[in-house]
Amino acid sequence: MTESGQFITLHFSKFWFISNMSTTAIKSRAEPPVDARQATRAAFDYFRALYPDNMLHPYDPSLEEIEMSKDGRCWLVTLGFNERRLQNQNLPKFLQVPLRALKSFKVDAVTGRVLSMKIPRDE
Repeated sequence: MTESGQFITLHFSKFWFISNMSTTAIKSRAEPPVDARQATRAAFDYFRALYPDNMLHPYDPSLEEIEMSKDGRCWLVTLGFNERRLQNQNLPKFLQVPLRALKSFKVDAVTGRVLSMKIPRDE
């Protein structure tokens, strides 16, 4: 707040702040240029580029989770997919199910670029 009692509004990194000399509070958060749908598409495209369709690679990817990171700079996208495994002739067909696996992607909320792909860990 200035000496006249007015607030100073600053625009910093897609967030609006109200400055009060020593403290800064978030007034409102601007929408990121990349929305959840675009971040999901980027994760799928990245996944498909790394794992093209063939018998040895994962198949049937699906969206499991999506959320904005705590700092608002990235989308965290988790995809699930089936992994192929060799057929065991000694097991009945109904027991030979594919393995389901997960991959987590960090997508930049401004550029839409995939920054990382990891195996999710329990927290």
